[in-house]
Amino acid sequence: FKRHHFVLSHPLSVGALEVTVSLADAMRPAEVVTTDESGDDEESGHPFAGLGRNLPAPDNPQGMCMYGCCGAIVIVVLSLFLSSFQGLHATKFALTRNAATGVVNFGSTYHGGRNFIGFWNNYLEFPADLQSIEWLDGTPPYNKPTRDLSPMQVRTSDGLMVKLGLVTQYQINKEHLSDIYRTFKLDIEGYFISNLRSQIQETIAQFRATELYENRIMLADSLMKMCQDVCKADLKGYLTCWRIDLLEVGLDQKIEDANIREQVEKQKQKTEMMIQQASLIRAESEVIEADYARLITVVDGNATAQAYSLTQEAVANALNAEQLARAEALAIIQSKVTSGTLKMTTAQQLQYLEKLTLIENPGGGMVYGDFNSASVFMPKSEL
Repeated sequence: FKRHHFVLSHPLSVGALEVTVSLADAMRPAEVVTTDESGDDEESGHPFAGLGRNLPAPDNPQGMCMYGCCGAIVIVVLSLFLSSFQGLHATKFALTRNAATGVVNFGSTYHGGRNFIGFWNNYLEFPADLQSIEWLDGTPPYNKPTRDLSPMQVRTSDGLMVKLGLVTQYQINKEHLSDIYRTFKLDIEGYFISNLRSQIQETIAQFRATELYENRIMLADSLMKMCQDVCKADLKGYLTCWRIDLLEVGLDQKIEDANIREQVEKQKQKTEMMIQQASLIRAESEVIEADYARLITVVDGNATAQAYSLTQEAVANALNAEQLARAEALAIIQSKVTSGTLKMTTAQQLQYLEKLTLIENPGGGMVYGDFNSASVFMPKSEL
């Protein structure tokens, strides 16, 4: 073959823009320019000058092969570029790792969405939502990220073995993803379970078996503080303990029966104490009632005595006033009814009052007489 000038013989480092221009120029109709070994092509000095006249014609087998290779290169480059955008679920944190070398990039952390990480990288995923660990019988009845474990066997302070059903929920802190992978790789949950199990055993060992269901609030506070301490101290703050709940407390059947009998006896004792307290309260109420009744009797007696005294005083005052009025009336009659300078005697006054009474009330009774003796005059109808 004679020497042909072809622009793609330049290095690929000229950039995507120059490659695009070259391919556009390559699509123009061109002529095959043939020169001898000693001849030079006329070029303007630009690397792509004369591209249209230097490329092989499309009907040439070499030209067809060249165009096919260029198209394949464009498709491969575009596919690699698009594959550099990789999606991550909204409930996941992630680091990136080079698929070829296995080197992990600790400089960037991702949380959901589609990110440009390069086709040569893949995700190292960590859960971003709440994770549950259950020490319960059976399987979880709901579709959530849950680690299902068997109930925990622990010993209390009084030496009894109890079976506990617990549920713990935690969350990974995004800002510590790099430290988590350096220290635990992808199995931080296993390390958390190991430390949490040992601390639960130490915490339960401080309580008696009966306190596990009698002092639930104090026990719940102790378990929550313990879980937070495990996340802060043992796991260096890589996790956040969201909650821990004690759901089940299982004892041996003989111990359960003994506890039931004990509770029944305690309930009877409490009932008797309440009966005694009710009796004491009732007796105190009766004493108070009797005291108030006594006070009422005293007040009533004092009021009756005062009322009688006031009544008798009023009667006496009325009689006194009546006597005074009668005496004044007699004195007036004696001073007004005269015969010249002579006043009526006592006998004359009695006769005057008798006749005056008969005139004013002829049908009524009358008592008359001097101050030492008196006579009663009454109609026949009143006898």
